[in-house]
Amino acid sequence: MSDDEYENTSNTSKTSKKGDEAFAKAKSGIKQSELNEQLKEYIGEWRNQRAKEEEELKRLKDKQAKRKEIRAEQDKKLAAEKKQEEDRIKKEAADKKAAEEEMKKAEMLEAEIKRQEMMAAQKEKGGSKGSAPALDARKEMSKTKEQVEEE
Repeated sequence: MSDDEYENTSNTSKTSKKGDEAFAKAKSGIKQSELNEQLKEYIGEWRNQRAKEEEELKRLKDKQAKRKEIRAEQDKKLAAEKKQEEDRIKKEAADKKAAEEEMKKAEMLEAEIKRQEMMAAQKEKGGSKGSAPALDARKEMSKTKEQVEEE
């Protein structure tokens, strides 16, 4: 059987075929509008979700920036404290060195005064034993710091 013959033998009339086509078009139109509505809802939900995610991202970036700022301030404070500590140590070392220098000068001055007194005493006694006290003065000058402190 050919297609023409099949059409003639079918139970449906031509008006009924047109009605089926109209119904199919109407049904597809309804589906299309439903799909459009679903798509609009989906897009709306997606936009809302995207806005929430962007807000969260912004909040996290702000939080990170605050942490970075705090960390920088802490680093500055730490560096300042470290510098103060180093300066304090240097000052203490310089003060200690100056005190040692002063002490050394005082000891040298005392040794010089003793030497001069010994020389004056030697001159008063007469000079017959000139070499022995001179050796004592030389020994006094050549003494080390520890030896002077022991005396």
